[in-house]
Amino acid sequence: MKTRWIRRLVWLLMLTGGALRAQERPATDSLSPTKDTLRAKPAKENLFDAQHSRRFADYLFRTGQYDYATEEYQRVAFLQPDDAYPRMQIVKAQEGKKDYYRALGYFEMFFPRFDTLQVPFQKEAIKLYVLNGEYGTARKRLWASRLDTTRKHTLNLGITLMEKKWKDALAQYHRRENILRDPVFHQFGLAAQRRLEHRNKSPLLAAGLSAVVPGLGKVYTKNYGDALMSFLFVGLNAWQAWRGFRKQGVRSVHGWIFAGFGVSFYLGNVWGSAKAAKRYNRKLDKAATDEVRAVFEYNL
Repeated sequence: MKTRWIRRLVWLLMLTGGALRAQERPATDSLSPTKDTLRAKPAKENLFDAQHSRRFADYLFRTGQYDYATEEYQRVAFLQPDDAYPRMQIVKAQEGKKDYYRALGYFEMFFPRFDTLQVPFQKEAIKLYVLNGEYGTARKRLWASRLDTTRKHTLNLGITLMEKKWKDALAQYHRRENILRDPVFHQFGLAAQRRLEHRNKSPLLAAGLSAVVPGLGKVYTKNYGDALMSFLFVGLNAWQAWRGFRKQGVRSVHGWIFAGFGVSFYLGNVWGSAKAAKRYNRKLDKAATDEVRAVFEYNL
């Protein structure tokens, strides 16, 4: 709290310094002060009114001090209860911190009636629902909004991509790719195409391959280093177990120890290959959804 007031004082001193110097400067058309100028006193200025608080909040927002900006905008909102600007700036300050959950909470508190909002406010609400993963609510709000048809189809395509319904998204794109001219719509369509160009890996197939040849399932999922390590660990333990059994038969402690290690590594290799396939698929999904999410964050 103390730091915030120090920042505010420094800003106000910078803001008013020029004005005070101008008031102290003598007029150019008079070489000596008159009685009127001697009696004149500078008008007192309320540095804590809504106008100055708003300018200070804007300064904090522009310089990325979003927590302090939020406090100042709350003060402005209290002083100007009918002004939507400070409330929306509080929402955007949370977006600046990428705290979309809190941004949505503020938005729903400040603007509870979606149907009465202006189009930019409706679009902001839809964006926040998407960024919070509430895709069903986002789509419901989208079709109930007053956005134009092109923008509705574009955002609906983006929501479908965020839901990871790649084939449905591509079908939506192809139905309107020759009709809609929105560049964002085509960007979303290309994202769906690129994702489907990379086929998912089957966890069952990856596990089966590693069951036949240790490490082969990880080659299938393009984890070549892990594949080599799996093959070496299973192979070396199997060889050591074979040496022990060959010398002393089934009573070989050496053989049973390495056989236990070998079976453990073998089973871990099979299980790990299935996990590697799932991880590969998640990586592809994340790359595609990150691209779409960036459009919602910065281009809408």
